[in-house]
Amino acid sequence: MTTPAAVADRVAEVLGGNWTATAGPWKASGHLDEPGADPYALHVDEHGELCLWASLNPLGPIAVFREVHTPEDIEAVAKGIAEEIRQHHTPADQG
Repeated sequence: MTTPAAVADRVAEVLGGNWTATAGPWKASGHLDEPGADPYALHVDEHGELCLWASLNPLGPIAVFREVHTPEDIEAVAKGIAEEIRQHHTPADQG
């Protein structure tokens, strides 16, 4: 079974470096952190879509991913989430 927490684990592996993932209650959410970076969260919304949130972006999710069914799809989503985080987390953020 794939949960938002399991996807967060894979995203942290893809991002590498000091990125870590932690699970929320019942693994219904996943949280991604790197020292000095904006924390990110993954959860499934009421439409069954996986949403990526940046804690410092109050306007809503920064990316939404449709439901996936195969290991290949899950890997593609994890890489897509990592890319969204890289684009959102620019070197200027590290200042």
